[in-house]
Amino acid sequence: MASFDSERKCHVVRIVYDGPGFAGKTTNLKRVHEIIPPSRRSEIVTPAELKGRTMFFDWLEIEGPRQGGVGLYFQLITVPGQIERNYRRRPLVAMADVIVFVCDSSPGAIADTQRTFARLRASIKRRTEPVSIIVQANKQDVEGALSPAMLRRKLRLDGSIPMISANAASGDGVRATLNEAMRVGVRSLKGAELTPLIAEFANADNLFDHVLTFEDLPSAGPVDVEEVNVRAEDIDVEAQEMAAHLGASSLDALEARARRAAARSGLHPLEAPADGADGAEGASRP
Repeated sequence: MASFDSERKCHVVRIVYDGPGFAGKTTNLKRVHEIIPPSRRSEIVTPAELKGRTMFFDWLEIEGPRQGGVGLYFQLITVPGQIERNYRRRPLVAMADVIVFVCDSSPGAIADTQRTFARLRASIKRRTEPVSIIVQANKQDVEGALSPAMLRRKLRLDGSIPMISANAASGDGVRATLNEAMRVGVRSLKGAELTPLIAEFANADNLFDHVLTFEDLPSAGPVDVEEVNVRAEDIDVEAQEMAAHLGASSLDALEARARRAAARSGLHPLEAPADGADGAEGASRP
């Protein structure tokens, strides 16, 4: 939910760019930094970077059009793309008013894109407030790039979610993506009850301090059913059915393992399987 900054007397909308590593999240912010006049934007803040990879986040604030005579600022924030940094991604997704999911359209990157999108959906499920998603089909210039329509099918997106074709490296689609995200953000202001901007989200320094509090428990979190089933993009399975299936499979495996152990030790031979190698081994004992 958008916030109101009482100190600056303005609305604040947070747009979080999510996506797999090297998909083009930071590149989007760099291009936005280039096209927005310096008088209407901050500098990009990146608390830590390693070999060209964002370790915590990138942060850029731009001034938007006034709404009802009140100022408006958009905070553009990227998340780290590495799977092992998911614990740093979750608090950023939790604070988002709008999410831009940046896809790598390269054929070889689709599995990572699906897996990251599944993790995003899992994080969204844990939110108390709904959030709008915009998908950017980036790297449309690479050979064999998946079309936006194909990416929509691979990610199981319905027609209500905007999909924007892009090549962020050259700037194509960057402004269109930002404009759509800002439009959705402005729409969220209308008729909504604004919450006070909490100190942790006021600026990049405070946000960095907030994210650092999650370093004590760098858990990857529970694996969502959709991530487990990420490669079965053409099979629709309800989450509860999949969870039940996984639970039953685990119990069957444990039971079979116990029976094999009993058969080998000569205990409870009648409990051993009646067919297969393990069954024969159990039946041969007196």
